[in-house]
Amino acid sequence: MRNKTREEILKEVEERIKTMVKELLEALMREERGLYLENHPTQANGYYTRDLLTLVGPVEDLQVPRVREGDFHPQILPYRKRASLELSEAILALYAVGVSTRKISAFLEGIYGAFYSPQSISRLLKVTQEQVKAWRERPLSAEYYAVFLDGTFLSIRRGKTAKEPVYIALGIKPDGRREILGFWLFGAEGESARNGEEVLKDLQRRGVQRVRIFITDDLPGLEEAIKKIFPEADWQLWVLHAVRDALNQSRKKDREARAEDLKKIDRAESREEAEEALRSWRERWGGVYPKIVERGETKAYALLAFLRHPKPIRRYLYTTNQLERLAKEVKRRTKVVEVFCREEAAEKLLYLVLSQLDEAWGARRLRGFAEIQMGGYHADRTH
Repeated sequence: MRNKTREEILKEVEERIKTMVKELLEALMREERGLYLENHPTQANGYYTRDLLTLVGPVEDLQVPRVREGDFHPQILPYRKRASLELSEAILALYAVGVSTRKISAFLEGIYGAFYSPQSISRLLKVTQEQVKAWRERPLSAEYYAVFLDGTFLSIRRGKTAKEPVYIALGIKPDGRREILGFWLFGAEGESARNGEEVLKDLQRRGVQRVRIFITDDLPGLEEAIKKIFPEADWQLWVLHAVRDALNQSRKKDREARAEDLKKIDRAESREEAEEALRSWRERWGGVYPKIVERGETKAYALLAFLRHPKPIRRYLYTTNQLERLAKEVKRRTKVVEVFCREEAAEKLLYLVLSQLDEAWGARRLRGFAEIQMGGYHADRTH
C-alpha cells in the first residue's frame, strides 16, 4: 500500500474538520429549537438543508431545524445564504446559547482549524465589551412616533444572586420602522421612578428630541418623568396589563362578561364611544368591583390616549405585542444561562439578542404609517 501524499492527508483532515463542524452545528441548532418550543405554541416541522461557507471550506447540506409556525431561526447560523462566520460572531452566538468556554474552544478548533484555549476564549469575550458599549451609546434619531418602555428580570450574582430589572426601550419612527433604542440595568434595587427617569434622560442625551407617545406600565412617578423630559408627549398605559389585572381580581364566573365589556372600551372608534362604553362598564360592575372600576376611571385618560392618534396606527399603540416579543426572546435566550455570574455577562447576551433583532426589524415598516400624513398631524392634548 502506497503512502498518502501530504495533499491527501490535508484533504482528509479538512473533511474530518468539516464533518465535526457540521455535527456540532446541527446539535446546537436542535438544542435551540428545543428551547424555542418550550416557550412558543408551535411544533417541530422537520428540517431544511443549506450550505455554510466557513474558513475551512463549504459545509454542505446542513440540516437546519424548523417549526410549524413562527419565525424561529437558529442564532448560531447567519441569515445570509452563504457567509463566513467571524470569530467574534461565533463566540457570541455560542455564548448566547449557554455553551461553556471549553465547548466553544472545540467548536472554534473545528471551524478555524486552530486551537483556542478556554482561557483564550474568556479573554476574547472581554474584547466584545467595547462592541456592547458602542451599541448602547450610539446616537439616536431626533424623532420617534412612539416609544415603548418596559422591564423584564434576569438573575445576576453580585455576592448573592438576585433578580434584577432590565429596562428595554423600543421606538417606532414616523415612517413605521422600528428600532431597539437600548437596555439599562440598575442593580438589585428593583423598578423605580428614578430609574425610568434615567432611561428618558439617556434617550435625550443620545439625540431624541421629540416623541409623540410613550407606552408604559403604571410605575409610580413615570408619568411625571415623561412630562418633565418630553412635555409634548402623550402617555399611554398598557391596555393589556390593565385588562389582565382587572380580570385577575374578578370572580371566575364574571371574567368572560367583564372581558367582553372591556373590549368595547379599547376597541372603540372614537373617544365618545369609549367613554360611553366606560359608563356602561361602571354601571354594570361598579357595585361589585368598586375599587377596580374607580381605578379604571381615574386612569381612563391614559388608557385611552391612543384615540388621539390616527386610526391606521392605533393598534400598535394600545397593544404590548411589540415589546412583549422582545421580552420573550430575551427570556428564551437567557434561560440556558439561569444565573449570570456578573453584570457584564448579562450585558453581552442582551446586546447579542437585541442588536440582532434590531437589524432585522429595522428593515421592515409597520403597516398604517404610510397612510397618515405625519407632518400635518397634531395630537389633541386635552385630557
